[in-house]
Amino acid sequence: MADVPEVVTEKVMMTDTYVEVNAINLQCLCESVTLEPENKPIEVTTFCGVQDFPGPVKWHFKAKFVQSFGTGGTDDALDSALTAYQSAGTTCPFNVRPIAGRPISDTNPQFSGEMIPQPYTVFGGDAGNPSEVDIDWIMTGAPSRTVTPGP
Repeated sequence: MADVPEVVTEKVMMTDTYVEVNAINLQCLCESVTLEPENKPIEVTTFCGVQDFPGPVKWHFKAKFVQSFGTGGTDDALDSALTAYQSAGTTCPFNVRPIAGRPISDTNPQFSGEMIPQPYTVFGGDAGNPSEVDIDWIMTGAPSRTVTPGP
């Protein structure tokens, strides 16, 4: 039996992740980010039993930020996005890629899309800790994946 060669791939370490929300780079204020599908199967019950079928998929942009009220900070990005959505229905763009310090490529894809801003906790936390802001905003669709830099 022939030996199968080991496949060596670079692991994605969340140490230099690029996070842009509403055209503002929040990389240095972001503690975590996830682009996550929510799969909801449709259950059909008949006299022959129960069967699940693929249902709609809803995509979530989940992130935890350290609060910052300055220009170009967390509140600037999130509050302006929420205000634009509430006043005009304007969705909020985002861009995320694994390694900020490298160009967009096959091994460093950029994920982009639009999300629907929702009210969020604007201030709070425990004594001695940073004020943190968690968001879970629904995307308008699956994120797009770019593997070559744009113009």
